[in-house]
Amino acid sequence: DQHVPQIITSSTHAADLVCEEFGCDPELVTSIVDRVDLNAFYPRQNEEERLGSLQALGIPSGRHIIVYLGKLAEYQGTGLLLDAARELCAKRNDLHFIIAGYPSVDVYEARAAELGIAEHCSFLGRVNYEHAADVLRLGDIAVSPKISKTEGAGKLLNYMAVGLPTVAFDNGVSREYLGDLGIYAPLGDAKALAEQIDRLVDDGPRRQ
Repeated sequence: DQHVPQIITSSTHAADLVCEEFGCDPELVTSIVDRVDLNAFYPRQNEEERLGSLQALGIPSGRHIIVYLGKLAEYQGTGLLLDAARELCAKRNDLHFIIAGYPSVDVYEARAAELGIAEHCSFLGRVNYEHAADVLRLGDIAVSPKISKTEGAGKLLNYMAVGLPTVAFDNGVSREYLGDLGIYAPLGDAKALAEQIDRLVDDGPRRQ
């Protein structure tokens, strides 16, 4: 980063980071922040169609749907999300987690089984971009458990465009995108993540 003529970042948070922590010249840093295609990502309009899709996935009726779409990896917080799901499923039976993305789907499916929450989780695997919004529109709440402090978080913009209230770990890029409308848990704290999801599930006006 000290030997290139220009640095381009996908968030202003990342631009600040390379200048403040890595000593890059601010004049050589340009932020071109992520955007979302609002012709593809928009709030759901057909509840009957949604219910039919949930039924096709074998998800019992009457469950609140928590959705995640992104890479499956520890630095993305996938393991912490499953830990939070275990906390929640230990005290309530009305939640279901749709976890879409790849790789290591089999690893996380096995982990969900070990945690005793397999019947409350649906792993969809890799989702083509043209179907991403359809998956997100199945949800009632979106979650972003990423623990990386330096990466962008384009999924947040997709969540927002679909109109999903979002629970995220508290970091710079989450604050940049979600602002005061995000629901935050301390970085890396699965129990706190579960608590925030729990509160949001039971607070319809806040979700809206």
